[in-house]
Parts: sequence; C-alpha cells; structure tokens
Amino acid sequence: MSSTVPYRVTDRPLTSPVTTFLWESRGGGRVEASGECPECRCVTVRVWEDVQYVTKGPGSSRGPSGDGGVPRYARCACTTWHVDRPAGVEQGCGASFWIAPPRGAAR
Repeated sequence: MSSTVPYRVTDRPLTSPVTTFLWESRGGGRVEASGECPECRCVTVRVWEDVQYVTKGPGSSRGPSGDGGVPRYARCACTTWHVDRPAGVEQGCGASFWIAPPRGAAR
C-alpha cells in the first residue's frame, strides 16, 4: 500500500499531544499505544517496556510506562510506503509527536 502523503520529517510540540490512541497493558510491564498518526493518518503502534536495555545489560525498572499522566514521545512507525522515504528507513512517514496518557492515569 502507498500513501499520497510524502515522507517528511515533522515534529509536533508537546503542547498538543494526540488524545485518540488506545492504550493496552500487555503484561510484564509492556504497554502499547496504537492509533492514527496525526500526519499521514496511517495506523501506528508505540511500545514501552519496564526495562530499557543498554549496551552493558538491563537498566533499572521505571515502572509501567503508561502511567504517570505525562505525554509520551512517539514516532510514526506505519508500514505504509511513503514517497521519498530515505533508503534505510523502513517504516513511518517521518512524523514525531506526543501521545496523551489514557484518561484517569495517575499524575
């Protein structure tokens, strides 16, 4: 599938987080937010894990990534082919944005 929206690096500000993503806890500290990219309108998914791995082993646990009431950074990772996407970039339209936490998340 291809999109009429060309690849373009776009950064949306923290002051306007996307509120339409569905948040799901996948167990084991894995949290997924899925929804429509605000730029290309394709479906994209962002995943957070409790443990972030670094070059010398696992880092410390930060608690479930979906809680805290703070918007989370995401990049479009849709599988749609966008015209002018650079070689080596396999997913997305180039947009980055913030996703608002689920309603009722603790602050």
